[in-house]
Amino acid sequence: MAKYFDRQKLDIVIAASKEIVQKRNEVLKQTGIDILDTDAISSAFIFEIVSQYDSDYNINFARNGEDAKSKDVLIEQKATRVAGAMTKTGRPRKGAGTDAAFQFHAMGDLDSPRYIFVARDKETLELLRVYDISSAANQAKVLNHLQAEKAAWLAKGFQKRDIILLTEKFILNNLDLPHRQQIGNCVILRD
Repeated sequence: MAKYFDRQKLDIVIAASKEIVQKRNEVLKQTGIDILDTDAISSAFIFEIVSQYDSDYNINFARNGEDAKSKDVLIEQKATRVAGAMTKTGRPRKGAGTDAAFQFHAMGDLDSPRYIFVARDKETLELLRVYDISSAANQAKVLNHLQAEKAAWLAKGFQKRDIILLTEKFILNNLDLPHRQQIGNCVILRD
């Protein structure tokens, strides 16, 4: 579907793009990090929330390797964008709050001692929900689910994309996450 703008809207987009690129270049020069790279902004926002309850938490801005760590524990971190609670017509959206799906590469390393899953608002990019999983029982449930998804993917034969999913519904229905807190508009559930 094509989307063309009139000159006034194009000027808005161009001006904002110039501001964003200027800020990106400043940050790149100061830190060596391109904030426009995949996951960089998301990781920074996640850090703002998680570091408030885990003072040892830190993020890895490198493209490969672990996503984060806390002390010596490596963390696999996944974020996805979800639609808001209301439809465009102002009605409550079905599945809101339970419809995030976190992507993994079937042929990637699925095992992690700690997982952090984050649902972000599709429109505002605000963090809505954080699932922080580190207990052995919950970690095993996540890994078993991912391995079953991988086996199902492999059973289908060669596929160009190796994406498997862990859904928010799986997390809510199968994991014990007794610790609940809210930071700003973000709800954190953890074990």
